[in-house]
Amino acid sequence: MIKAFFQNKVAVISGAVIAIIFFVAFIAPFAMSADPMRQDLTLRLCPPGGVHILGCDELGRDVLARLLAGTRNSLLIATLPTALAVVIGAVLGILGGFYGKTIDLFITWFTDVTLSFPGMLLAMVIMYTFGGSFLSVLIAIVFMEFGSIARIVRSVTVSIKENEYIQAAEAMGVSKFFIIVKHILPNLAPTLIVLFTLNMPNSILSESSLSFLGIGIQPPDVSLGLMVNQSKTLLFQMPWLALSPSVMIMVLVMAFNYLGDALRDILDPKTKY
Repeated sequence: MIKAFFQNKVAVISGAVIAIIFFVAFIAPFAMSADPMRQDLTLRLCPPGGVHILGCDELGRDVLARLLAGTRNSLLIATLPTALAVVIGAVLGILGGFYGKTIDLFITWFTDVTLSFPGMLLAMVIMYTFGGSFLSVLIAIVFMEFGSIARIVRSVTVSIKENEYIQAAEAMGVSKFFIIVKHILPNLAPTLIVLFTLNMPNSILSESSLSFLGIGIQPPDVSLGLMVNQSKTLLFQMPWLALSPSVMIMVLVMAFNYLGDALRDILDPKTKY
């Protein structure tokens, strides 16, 4: 798998871009003297250049420092709920696909109910109910994603269960828990990895959309979507305020999409390099 990864140029480039962004977002702020929350009205709306590479916003805050802080928060908000959604979806999908009958009917009904609601509308209801906070955004994104993941995992589990070695293990009286841990999960691992990377862009866009609408992350916290929201009134006068977070969102979404597609090809046993 590692060899195939480095033979795939798309995977290498997208992985490198994501790694660089993670490094810059989480490590670079410790080497910077600029505080993303520090206000200096004498620098209000100063253009890019000099000490302030990306300029300052309407309150005199350094845009580069806020961009790094916003990227860090957006990545955290996207990574945690995506991982949680994959875990919940995997558990539900495995239980439904492996045990079948009543359990499968209930889990299928439950996931169908969650998927019947428009994702963004459901997220907005959750945000209005619990308020704009990190926890609220996390819950909203999990509810938006786990249903589709559960359905995919269920279908893959049903396919794996039909293999003869699974049927032989059941005939020998091997416990279902042992079969799931030793046979089902290892075969599901490539699917779960691909699902995680392909759902990351959705999480980033969902968080950015909620924050842009003003119901996501709230000041004084900062995220990429919130930065775009706060600069929309100055879009034509000071376009750089909205340009930097918008470009970062675009780069992250494209990198994760390309990485997910590349991993799907690499982990497909029918693909040859």
